Amino acid sequence: MENIIKTNGLNKRYGNSRIINDLNLAVLQNSVYGFLGPNGAGKTTTMKMVVGLVRPSDGMISVFGKELNPKNRLEILKGIGSLIESPSYYGHLTGEENLQIITTLKNIPEKDISRVLSIVRLEKQKDKQVNNYSLGMKQRLGLAGALLGNPRLLILDEPTNGLDPAGIQEMRDLICSFPKQYGMTVMVSSHLLSEIDQIATDVGIINHGRLIFQGSISSLREKSTQQIAIRTLDNGSAANVLKTQGFPCEKQDSFLIISKHSDEEIAHVVKELVDHNIPLVRIEERNNNLEDIFLKLTGKASEL
Repeated sequence: MENIIKTNGLNKRYGNSRIINDLNLAVLQNSVYGFLGPNGAGKTTTMKMVVGLVRPSDGMISVFGKELNPKNRLEILKGIGSLIESPSYYGHLTGEENLQIITTLKNIPEKDISRVLSIVRLEKQKDKQVNNYSLGMKQRLGLAGALLGNPRLLILDEPTNGLDPAGIQEMRDLICSFPKQYGMTVMVSSHLLSEIDQIATDVGIINHGRLIFQGSISSLREKSTQQIAIRTLDNGSAANVLKTQGFPCEKQDSFLIISKHSDEEIAHVVKELVDHNIPLVRIEERNNNLEDIFLKLTGKASEL
C-alpha cells in the first residue's frame, strides 16, 4: 500500500535545542494514523513541517509520492486539508461567510460549502455569527474548512481538545468515517491514549522528538501481556513457594505478579499456597492497556 506521507531522517533544531530527531514516518493510504505523544513531544512541529509551515533543519518529507520542496509545495498543499493547533475564524462573520473566505483563498467553488457543512453537521448554524458558536461548533467549523476541496490527506492536530464527551464522540465518528466514505487518509495527533486507541488503524508514538514505535494499532496491542495478580496474608512466604514451583514473581504494591498460565497451572499454584497454609486473599487476571504499553515503551511513569 502506498505511503501518503513519508519522512526520512527528519530533524528540527531551534538554536541548540533539537525538537525533532531523525524522524522516519510512514503514513499509509486510507489509514487513520494516530500520532501519539506527550505535550511537547514534537507532534505539532512535525505536522507543521509536513504542510510547509515550518522548514526542517534537515531530512526529507514526501507527500503523495513527491518530495516536498519550495517549488512544488503549493501544488502538494492542494491535496491536503489541515487543522493545526486551534481553528482560525472571524467571529463577527457567520460560519458560511468564514468558509466563503477559504474558498476564495483556495480557489474552490462556493458550492462545496454546503457539502462540508453537511459532513460536519453545521447546516442549521451556517447563518449564525461564529462568536455565538460553542467550542464544539467552532472545532467542527475548522474541520469543515479543512474539508473544502475534498483533500486526499487530512491533518488534524488534537481535534478533540476542549470538547465535552458528546463533542468528542461526534468528532471521533467523523474521523473514523473519512477513509471509507470519502477516500481520505487522516493523520490525527493526540496526547490522549484512549482517543487514539478508538479511532486509529495505525499509530506512531513520539517522545522527545524521537519515534519510539510505529505500526498497526493491533501490533501495538500485541505488546500487551496478560498477568495474574495474587494477594495473600504472607506475600514473603508465598513468593518463596511460587519460586520453588517454577513460577517466578515480582512484587507490585500488595500483590505478587506472575505471567499468565493455563487454568490448570493456576489451580496448581492455588493448591500449593493452601497446602503451605498461606491464606489466599485475592487472585485476578490483569491486562496491560494502551497506556501501560506507552509507559513501558517510554520508561515514563507519568500520565500524558
